[in-house]
Amino acid sequence: MSTGASMHDTSLPGGPGEQPLDAPKVPILVNFTLSDQYLAEIEAVDPRVEVLRGYERADDDARARGEEASVVEGDALLKMVRRAEVLFSFRFPVEWLDNAPDLKWVQLASAGSDHMLREGVFLKRPDLILTTASGVHEIPISEHILAMILHFSRGFNIAARNQAQSKWERYRADEAYDKKVCMVGYGPIARRAATMCKALGMVVVSVRASIAEQQPSFEAVDRFYPPAELNDVLAQSDYVVVAAPRTPQSERMIGKSQFEAMKEGAVLVNISRGALVDEAAMIEALQGGKLKGAALDVFEREPLREDSPLWKMPNVLITPHVSGSNPHYDRRVTDLFCDNLARYLKGEQLRNKVESERGY
Repeated sequence: MSTGASMHDTSLPGGPGEQPLDAPKVPILVNFTLSDQYLAEIEAVDPRVEVLRGYERADDDARARGEEASVVEGDALLKMVRRAEVLFSFRFPVEWLDNAPDLKWVQLASAGSDHMLREGVFLKRPDLILTTASGVHEIPISEHILAMILHFSRGFNIAARNQAQSKWERYRADEAYDKKVCMVGYGPIARRAATMCKALGMVVVSVRASIAEQQPSFEAVDRFYPPAELNDVLAQSDYVVVAAPRTPQSERMIGKSQFEAMKEGAVLVNISRGALVDEAAMIEALQGGKLKGAALDVFEREPLREDSPLWKMPNVLITPHVSGSNPHYDRRVTDLFCDNLARYLKGEQLRNKVESERGY
């Protein structure tokens, strides 16, 4: 048996497929809508698995009204919470932990866990195993990053504005080639985006906390820098991509002094969390001409307020927190969960385990 940090005592003699007939069930509460196909795949991981569905399938009449499922609530849900050993969900009220004595592991369907940490999940249950879906978004969000960079390098913001006005006005476009892009953070999304930017001929650098920790795709990055050198790197970068996790240390890490340090005419891309960027300072930098533009998928407050000046800025591209959107999400998150479930049942180390000390 492994001695990894995510060890637990639920594995049974014989391993999957070889346990005795009276082996105890492992109740898994799936608390978001997954198709029957994916639920069947979860159950097929091991005969011990028992799926508890936290939603009800819509009947024919409901589907005709466009409804696909409805959540289970009240006593019926509480009964499943009390039985669950594993929870598979986007988020859940931490108060559930008071009524979940057997809960040992929570697999989040989201890549971030900051919302659960802020709500005190580890304060209530220090021994809880918490894992994320980090990695399932790397394809769509890395493509989103690339599209945002090209949007400004090729002047599509100008073209879109002119098209809305039926205005024919030729303009000088730029190239991404040989421009420097700084990845603030270097998780799965930034790694894939770095490889794509490198393929365009861009110079890729990264600022990351664990600078000595080796990760895949290091060859795409020309140089890594520690957070203490962030302002120096910003002064050299044409594009700044915020892709770090939200932690108490990273909140507002791009603030007034960072915008003052940025290279004149730089473009900011934020696909991480709005809290990592001081929105007021960013607006000031955009209005003052220090920034060429900003491509934003996340904001300090969501939905973005209707009276926010960002809506009307011609040098701002806004997408409503959809950078991770794709038609393959359920497939990818189910594959990740099934792999982690097999590891859990064998007492092995889990993927994407959240460490409370570092905040992700």
